[in-house]
Amino acid sequence: MPAETTHPHTECPPTADLDRLVRGRLAEARSAVLTDHVGNCRACQARLDALVDGGDLPVHLRDSQKDIPPRDSAYYKALAAAEEELRVTKPLLNGNPLQDENDPLADVRLEFLQPSDHPEHLGKLGQFRVLRVVGQGGMGIVLHAYDPQLQRDVAIKVIDPKLANNEVARQRFCREARAAASVTHDNLVAVHQVDEDEASGLPYLVMQLVNGESLEQRLRRVGKLSPLEVARIGMQAAAGLSAAHAGGLIHRDIKPGNILLESPVDRVKLTDFGLARAAEDVKLTRTGFVAGSPLYMSPEQARGDEVDHRADLFSLGSVLYEAASGSPAFDAKTPLAVLRRVADETPPLLHTIIPDIPEWLSDIVAKLLAKNPDDRFQNAAEVAELFATELARVHALSPLDVPAEVCPGSRSRSGTLRPRQHICWKKIALRALPWLGGAVLGSLGTWLIWTPTPITVEKLVEVPIAIPTATLEQGSPPRAILRGDSGAVWGLAFIPKTDLIVLGHEDGTIKIWDLKQQAPYRTLGRMGGSVWSADVSADGHYLVSPCDDSRVTVWNLDTFEVELSFPQPTSTKAAVFSPDGRSLATGDRNSTVRVWDIAAQIPVSLSGHRGTVHALAYSPDGTRLASAGSDGTAKVWNLTDTSAKPLNLDQHKGSVYGVAFSSDGTRIATAGWDGTARVWNANRGTQLQIFRAADRDAWSVSFGNGGKWLACAAQDAVRVWDLETGKEIFIYRGDGAFHTVRFANDGTTLAAGGRDGTVRVWDLR
Repeated sequence: MPAETTHPHTECPPTADLDRLVRGRLAEARSAVLTDHVGNCRACQARLDALVDGGDLPVHLRDSQKDIPPRDSAYYKALAAAEEELRVTKPLLNGNPLQDENDPLADVRLEFLQPSDHPEHLGKLGQFRVLRVVGQGGMGIVLHAYDPQLQRDVAIKVIDPKLANNEVARQRFCREARAAASVTHDNLVAVHQVDEDEASGLPYLVMQLVNGESLEQRLRRVGKLSPLEVARIGMQAAAGLSAAHAGGLIHRDIKPGNILLESPVDRVKLTDFGLARAAEDVKLTRTGFVAGSPLYMSPEQARGDEVDHRADLFSLGSVLYEAASGSPAFDAKTPLAVLRRVADETPPLLHTIIPDIPEWLSDIVAKLLAKNPDDRFQNAAEVAELFATELARVHALSPLDVPAEVCPGSRSRSGTLRPRQHICWKKIALRALPWLGGAVLGSLGTWLIWTPTPITVEKLVEVPIAIPTATLEQGSPPRAILRGDSGAVWGLAFIPKTDLIVLGHEDGTIKIWDLKQQAPYRTLGRMGGSVWSADVSADGHYLVSPCDDSRVTVWNLDTFEVELSFPQPTSTKAAVFSPDGRSLATGDRNSTVRVWDIAAQIPVSLSGHRGTVHALAYSPDGTRLASAGSDGTAKVWNLTDTSAKPLNLDQHKGSVYGVAFSSDGTRIATAGWDGTARVWNANRGTQLQIFRAADRDAWSVSFGNGGKWLACAAQDAVRVWDLETGKEIFIYRGDGAFHTVRFANDGTTLAAGGRDGTVRVWDLR
């Protein structure tokens, strides 16, 4: 008897892989490798026989690779009968014909699904019951599924199994999941969950299922839209983009197919952030690859140049031009010709080719389509406000339709197309709610009976707080300037009782600098993504650094070696030590705050945010934890009773990026996308002071001088205010954004790091 041998080119796989092979749960490439190995390895054939409790498995495996089974086998007759049954019944399934060979979804393969107990379902993915295929894109497959736990229909996007073994593709897909989950808004498709299927190993994200159609489908059906319909879509799409841009995201592929119109009121939902990227994360896109759809690209995208959020505004202009005219603005016979037209040609004004289009709509679209980004609108909130203004002028806007972004301070200094009175439509909506509710409900007659509680405007309108005027004096020059070469500085922490400072960089490096020598002291290696924050324990022995590699690392600052590594299900933006050093709090892109017992490495999860948790801060006594989120709120958690509801601080307009406790624990400071730094009563959650830090994007806050000062790092400057007088006592303006600011333990040494990779240190005594 010949000796049993294994395949000469591959090692025998583990039993778990053989079991997945038997059940058909392996990716196609891996399945082909194992099938080839088993066909030549008697030992693995015997192992497979044992897994399926005997039988002539090797023969079946060899037969399964044939296109047609032998005619004298039972398989042949069964297959022929099944094919005939499919031919006869397929037009009747679900009341609709199945896809024909011209249907792009006809070839979608779903072998990765587990069998379902319900014959009308396509299969199961984790807990979800898959009902049908919705679509397929360059990165994944979209499925309509049912969630039995929450009893609701959802959309699931799974990475294309053909790309499952492509590490770059998996990184891009996971980046899409993180990007989509990090921002929540009425005009963005909500992401409920990001996970990996245990059976197939495929990552997927669970999203809101939008009932309706895409703008692309609408235009195919009706040709073009009325000017007011175009303006409504433009207003809501711009509001969604404003929220995405506030979260640091650039969509890069705004087109009619990615704008969904939700029934029954055609609410706009932007979807498919497959090409979105965090503005600070360009590692995967600096490869010469031009991302986007040629018909809707901005000129800078078409040239392969670096892009910012204004590229999305150009794409929105292209979409609105087509929606209003019925034809793409830069149509041509080939993609190359389209790109050339995008870069070089200007389409005719809408009102010159279609007289019915009002001049204001034509002007807005024309400005969106400006070739030079500096000539376009400079933020999406301004576009949303312009559309709301014009719709209200022609009485085509209900107050309830107004996006939350349309409020004072949202418009940039670039101005509007022509002078007009600034209007806060959000406040109009609030004042209109009582009479609007009565009018609508009254018209329903016997369909609905409702007795409203009397509402006064004072309870709904934000109480204005005086904003101190910034002085223009330059603050004292830095006593130390630490110039790095590792990209933007996102994390910064002083090491107590030393002259050392820790910096976390965009390229994943953690560097320790000697302030006296103004020279690098130690580099702790490179993490698997941007280091978003840094914190040093009170005793100065440990450093924590969260980053994009789905783990939080604790370093021993005595040995400069890794002490612990805490696994995370997704990218982590914030991590801080408790004052006693026994606990560690983390906040991630998937809305979750976790408090870890460091010794046991066991977390307690705190859920309540929607979207990314950007920053965390412990109270001085360690009994409370403050968190800042992209949902526009900061929350204060009671750590002595984690089941208690958190205290909500919700007056910011847009994402909250920074949070800090005062040294006595009585006050909390926050900073956010709306360019303000705010001070709150830490016990009651009432707002005490508000300071204008920048036109937009205030990133970080820190208390100094025993809680008497507040520092803020913002889009264009570092500022310090005296909280007793409300006056600004220090300002330093820079060429780029300042992302992080921190007072040292002495309360007067201030450090700020920014986009240019430089950290500046001041002595404010």
